[in-house]
Order: sequence, then C-alpha cells, then structure tokens
Amino acid sequence: MPNILAIETSSDACSLALLSNGKEFYFHEIIPKQHTERLLKEIKNILECADTKLSELDAIGVGCGPGSFTGIRLACSTAQGLAFSNNLKTIQVSSLDVLAHKVYKEFNCEKVISLIDARMKQLYVGEYSYNQDGLLDSKISMISLAKFNCNTANAKTHFVGDGCSLVAPLLNKFSSNVHLNLPNASDLLEICINKLEKMEVLDPSHLLPIYLSGEEQWRKS
Repeated sequence: MPNILAIETSSDACSLALLSNGKEFYFHEIIPKQHTERLLKEIKNILECADTKLSELDAIGVGCGPGSFTGIRLACSTAQGLAFSNNLKTIQVSSLDVLAHKVYKEFNCEKVISLIDARMKQLYVGEYSYNQDGLLDSKISMISLAKFNCNTANAKTHFVGDGCSLVAPLLNKFSSNVHLNLPNASDLLEICINKLEKMEVLDPSHLLPIYLSGEEQWRKS
C-alpha cells in the first residue's frame, strides 16, 4: 500500500487524511480563519500519530479548489514546500470532485452536482456522471446564482456542497438528495490512491490552485 497525505482546506474545514502502512488516520475540524495557524501543527500531529516521517510518503494530495482563496493557496504552498524538501510527488484534485466522490460512494448514484459558494452571488458548479466502474465525465465552471437551473437533473440526481443553501428553493423537489457537506480529506485520500496507481502525479512546481472565472471550464474523463 502507498503512503499518502491528503490536505483539504478549501472551506471552513481543516481536513487531513493519511494512509500509512495500510492504516488510515484523520483530522477534520471546522475552524474558520484558523487554517494558517493550525495546518502545519495538525500535519505534524497526524504524522506522529501514525509514526510516519514525511520522507516515507509516496505523494501528497491536495484539494486545490475552487473555494476559499486563502485556504487553497495555503494547501498548495504547504504541499509544495513539504514535497520539494522530501522529494515527493503531488496529486491535484478539484474540491468539487472531492464533494461528488463522497456522494457517489455513499449512494451509488449516476449523476452528482457539486455546488460551492463562490461569494458575490456566484456558484462554483461541478457536474459528474458515473457508472458502476466510477467516473465517466465531469465539468466544472463558475456561474451567477441567477443562471443556475436544474434542467439537467432528474429524480435520481444528488446535489452536494455549501452552495446548495444558496439555491435552496430550486432544490426543494430534490430535498432528499441534497447534502450540505464540506470537502473532506478522507474522500480526497480515496481519489489520490486511485490517481497514484495510475501515476497521475505532478512535480510540486506544477501544483496550482484551481481558480475559475465565469468563462472558464475544466474537463476530464
């Protein structure tokens, strides 16, 4: 089994997950505006709990946003510093992917729409299609609240993220399929394990926050 540290600080949650010698360790706490003071301390704590050194890791995975600018810059810069100094690879994952993965895993659904509050009456949106083998296709973008609609959704579509509360009236008919989760490093870790197996890794210098404007989209399949 690989040894991977996952860092997710794109929201009010400071979230860490560590896979070390086949065992998993977690830290997840809602600490708005305290990430800068706590992140390195909690990384040190989780490594000590697992009796693992940074040099023993195979990679560091990061939820690179979109989300809190401060949070995603902190996660990326911290991962870069630790990776450079220990000759490690990094893994980039969208925080919208992290949200969708949890819901897909829990409900085995075919379509998930992740929504993150982008402030200024805007939403970060991730649209995901799955089958029994996993992710088929995804698209992420930023739109104004006024442009959000549920035209592509059906009764089996699940919605996830803090952005759901901003469009709650439009989601009333999907109420049992709405989840106000924040990105969690435990879900990020699962994605990173899969990406490492496929060698979808980056040199630390290429690990960058995912910023979106209303005209930009990032696709993968």
